[in-house]
This record gives sequence, structure tokens and C-alpha cells, in this order.
Amino acid sequence: MNSASPASIWRWPESATAALRAQFPEVEFAHYARATDQRASDAELEGDARLFAEADAAIAWRLHPRLWRDARQLRWIHCPAAAVTQLLSPELISSSITVTNGASVHSGIVAEHALALMLALARGLAPSLRDQHAARWAPQPWLGHLAALDGSAVLLLGVGHIGRALAPKLAGLGARVIGVRRHPDRAAPGFAEMHAPEDLDGLLPRADFLVLALPDLSSTRRAIGASQLARMRPNAFLVNIGRGAALDEAALADALERGQLAGAGLDVFDQEPLPAASPLWRAPRCLLTPHTAAFTPDTWARQARLIAAHLATFLAGHLPSPAVDKRAGY
Repeated sequence: MNSASPASIWRWPESATAALRAQFPEVEFAHYARATDQRASDAELEGDARLFAEADAAIAWRLHPRLWRDARQLRWIHCPAAAVTQLLSPELISSSITVTNGASVHSGIVAEHALALMLALARGLAPSLRDQHAARWAPQPWLGHLAALDGSAVLLLGVGHIGRALAPKLAGLGARVIGVRRHPDRAAPGFAEMHAPEDLDGLLPRADFLVLALPDLSSTRRAIGASQLARMRPNAFLVNIGRGAALDEAALADALERGQLAGAGLDVFDQEPLPAASPLWRAPRCLLTPHTAAFTPDTWARQARLIAAHLATFLAGHLPSPAVDKRAGY
């Protein structure tokens, strides 16, 4: 059973369901047509819940608890996204239902996207493209913001799937990668140092690049605000490919306007689509991509292969793993 994502590029395609049907002809796949963030009345939810009554598993970004509350056979929910906080209602957290996510599918390409943003910022691609469109040869205004990854210090907040995929790529380019995670005693390839979140303020002045790869948790919301940005050097860059809520966007726009940072690259935002009134659209030295870091033409084929592996495990009588830690939120 699957439900649709409200974001058009992340809408689960029929082709992915067809691939699963072909591989598992013994499984009945049902489609839940209502968009997962669409408001529904109690009566509508009551009717929709009948679709879930006999379900053993579901594929969904978000589900109202009323939909599955009486689904006595439901034992597994797969979220195609890496983020699961929008799915983890208190009822689901306390239930025995196993939750898996698509983090392993997306991490490698998101790491590449982060690297692309970092290189674009470091090498002045945004102002260069503006000059190209104006047929203008005038590098002097932005030459002073150029930088190199080789020899740089990259402060990476979040050592989950994305952080662990990105660190070796950065280390391979000669960067010194400094990780910040809840459990700093756990080493990971590519990281030269590992620190606890409480060390962040002391680490910020060292960073040539600050990369946010954080999940959306109460403890990570507004992790970077005006006071943290003030600790960074004016020649430093910030990149966010984790969750928009981790960053105070107004504080970032102000820092860029005042020349407090050399530049920023963002793929995720607190509100999506990013409102036209957001100062980030017009902030200097700011590169924006519309939450496309995880997307490639074969995204759904790769996601279907992951689900197929999980489903084979499920049909063999075992719960899929690795599972999301529902209480931790990732």
C-alpha cells in the first residue's frame, strides 16, 4: 500500500509499484490516492481507514494515525524519504510497527550535491555565470571570495548516512573533516576529528566550510542561528543539505547581506516551496536548489529495489532492517 507525496517530484510513481508487482505477484498492492498532507474530515479518514484495515505493510511519507489505528495486521511502514519525523506520531512511536526509510538510497547522491554546492561556492561559479549572461569580463569584484577545498577545514554537523557518504569525498580532495555527532566516540571513515554538539561554538571559528546534514529533531531546530553565524570567519561558507529547520534563514540572509559570510548553498528550507518574499532569493553569494539533492532519473527504480529487498525479508517472516529508531527520530 502506498500514499502520495505532496511534492510533485517526490510523488510515488506507478512505475515503481508496477516493478514491485512484477517481482511479487503474490502480493496485493493498493493505492491510497489522497495526498499525505491533504486535510481530511473525520468522516473521510474513517472511510480511508477501510483501505488500511487488511494491510500488512504501507509505503508512505506521512499517515494520519486514524488510517492505521485499527489495522491489526500492519507491522511495517516504509518511508521513501530519509526524514521520518513527519511520519512519527506519538501513536506510531509507541506502537510495535517497524519503520524503515530511504536514507541509504539517497545518501550518496545528496553527498555529491553537497560537494557540487561547495565547489560552486569556492570557485565563484554563481558570479561567473551572472557575468557570462551579461557578456561581462569582470572577475575582480568576486576574486576575493575564491577558495579551495584542498587544505580547508570542513565542519560537518550530522554523521548519518549523508555525513558518512560525504566525509570520504571531502577527505579525498584534501579537506580536514571535523564531525559533530551525539556520540563522538563513534569514529567514521573520512573524519579527522569527532566532537559532541556542546563543542560546536568552539569549532565554528575553525571552519572554512560549515555543512549541515542534520535530521529534523527538536534538538536540531535552529541549531545554526545568529550567534553561531557570528562565530564564523567572514571567508567561510555554509551549506545545508539536511533539513531546513536546522538553520535560521533570516539570520543567514542578514549575515550574507552584511558580508559576515563568504557565501551559502542551500537545498532545503524551513518552508517549501520557498516563499517569494524570502530574503534568501536575493541574498548575495547565495546558491539555492529546490530540494533536488536526492533526485536522479533512476531514483524510484533504486527506491523500489530497496523496498523489494525489505519486502522479501518481510515475506520470509522477518522484519526489515535497518529500522528507524522511532524514539530517536532517525
